[in-house]
Amino acid sequence: MSPTPPHPERPIQKTPDDRLDRSRFIGRLAAALVNPTTRKATGVVVGVTGPWGSGKSSILNLLQDHLETQYEDALIVRFDPWLVSGRNDLIGEFLGELIGTIRADAKRLGKYKKLAANLADYGAQLAPIGNLWKPGFGTILAGGLRSLKDALSQKESLDVLRRRLIDDLDAIQGPIVVLIDEIDRVEDDEIRTVAQLVRSVADFPGISYVLAYDPDRVVQALGSGASPENREERGRAYLEKIVQLQLPLPITFADEITRLLNAEIATLASELSIPEAFDQIDRYRELVQLLIEDVIDTPRDVRRLVGTYHVLAGMLQGEVDWIDLLGFSALSIKAPRTCESIRREPDLVVENPISERGILRHINDGTKSREDRIGEIVPSSERHVGTTALLGFLFPYFAEDPGNRSNHSDAIRFRRPLLTTLRLGLLPGAVSRDDIIALTSGSPFEVEGRLQRAFSDGTLEHLIDRLDDVYVDLASSIDHVAFWHGIAKFVRKPDCEWQAAYQPMYEIIRSLASTLDRSMRRRNELRAEGAAVFKALADAGESELTAQWLRRHIFVYGLFGREKRGGEKWFLTAEQTSEYALELTQKWQQAHLSGKLIPCHWSLQQVYAMMDTKLWDDECRSQVGKMLEDKRAVDGLALMLFGASFSTDEPGIEKLYSYEAFIRKAKQRLAEDDQQLHETVRLALQKAVNGGW
Repeated sequence: MSPTPPHPERPIQKTPDDRLDRSRFIGRLAAALVNPTTRKATGVVVGVTGPWGSGKSSILNLLQDHLETQYEDALIVRFDPWLVSGRNDLIGEFLGELIGTIRADAKRLGKYKKLAANLADYGAQLAPIGNLWKPGFGTILAGGLRSLKDALSQKESLDVLRRRLIDDLDAIQGPIVVLIDEIDRVEDDEIRTVAQLVRSVADFPGISYVLAYDPDRVVQALGSGASPENREERGRAYLEKIVQLQLPLPITFADEITRLLNAEIATLASELSIPEAFDQIDRYRELVQLLIEDVIDTPRDVRRLVGTYHVLAGMLQGEVDWIDLLGFSALSIKAPRTCESIRREPDLVVENPISERGILRHINDGTKSREDRIGEIVPSSERHVGTTALLGFLFPYFAEDPGNRSNHSDAIRFRRPLLTTLRLGLLPGAVSRDDIIALTSGSPFEVEGRLQRAFSDGTLEHLIDRLDDVYVDLASSIDHVAFWHGIAKFVRKPDCEWQAAYQPMYEIIRSLASTLDRSMRRRNELRAEGAAVFKALADAGESELTAQWLRRHIFVYGLFGREKRGGEKWFLTAEQTSEYALELTQKWQQAHLSGKLIPCHWSLQQVYAMMDTKLWDDECRSQVGKMLEDKRAVDGLALMLFGASFSTDEPGIEKLYSYEAFIRKAKQRLAEDDQQLHETVRLALQKAVNGGW
């Protein structure tokens, strides 16, 4: 079993947990607090400073571990004023903590009983008597209060009590070190009380102090009451009277934070099936560089990020690309309001929206600047470099270079993985489980009819989401071949006319196809069903769904020289994929050369498959040129290449036909000022001319 990473808000506890190798700093700090020759505290007051989350609490824990290891008779007192914030008397609480630490060890109690009683007397003079009691330590404190009553009746002064304490402390052999944490998290008056506490007992021999705080916050509190222009000066002067040595935490360099992040991720590798040598994956390294530069500043940031990722990945393992999920975890921590904007309208950020609003948004936003797009989803309070960089990394719609994107089928830039991340398994309520049972149990004609009605009434996106959620659960009762024949009938383009306006059918086909291959990967025993569906549809001449599945398998196995993207739980083997690819692309080539391929489909997946198998040749390119003599073909091809969120680079168009020739035809169409030209076509043509925006 892999070790569980620390709680994101909890500092490390022991030396073996220290991945930043702060042992030398801890050793030097310990030497300043305890004289190694006399083995007694030096009486110094040290301030360990740094901003929130920089590791101050971890330093105190490591210091305590070191001192207790080096000095068996050491008395280490931990006091956190934040835990008792709001109570009437921090001084009494502190002395109660000191007495409680003594009493916690039976051997130590007998040895230090007199010291404990005198501390109670001294504290009762410094603080209200009623606040010195601490649950669990009633006997000692009561004795101390009785001593105080006697002392007061004899008019024993604080000075006399103080000399008694000095004598007691001088007789103690071991060092006493007081560690006070979280000073900067309490109110201003409580910060001043802690300062008074240290001043009142700091010059006792045999006690050293380490105070952990953010210096700017403490200086402002100690300077309270002075004029604004003198507040900082007064606060620093006050602090200098208390703290003899102020030590800023050692600077944590970017490579150290990187090593810490990698080490924390490594603890989860086995549990969450993170790839071996994950830190060598280019996209992971790109994300880490982004995080280190603009998002992660402190070790606590690292722990909080990994803790958040651990929870999300545990719930979504195998559903969403793990690198994207790590990036989204960072976004949810650093920009929660931005994530809320995404949660409200996810179709506004994904590349394959299904809703009409989402599609129109992508089409109409083509001319908007990156800053304008970011401004519509990121509140001004979160509009900083880290947020915009993360958005661009996860969603190319917001990137400076939209072409730099994850090719993982479960990338969060796609609708299904994003919705899975946002919902965390909470199912949409627009379509019931019974609705899906009725859909999957119908004949192919009934399946087609139900999908057509959902498309017409605007509920298809909810139906697909629900289908994706429950398909694997219903798998044993589904006639998969019949069901997918029905889906094939629905997604088949009804004619071979060129598209005259953008339709979201490619996104719909992609989402439906993902339902099957994702279900096969969730349950390995269903792979045979997936292979049977593919064969049945391929034998029937279906070419929308099969082209989608075929190209995914080509990339999974790295066939025909394509980059291998990994993954084993797919329903076709590498050998089957290769055979199908050669067989189907030959058929598609013949269809293309007869002019019956591209205008008969919603996308160019069949053409891209021919490019994969090297069957796309000069004759095929020439056929495209012949078709583009018809201006309707120019419009339709522009929609396929640049419609909605699509964008095709120059080499891609050059391989398809000719980049210069196509752009020239696109310019000619725009210059014609055709009043019949649909707005989605005009924007696609303009996008092509502008180089994909």
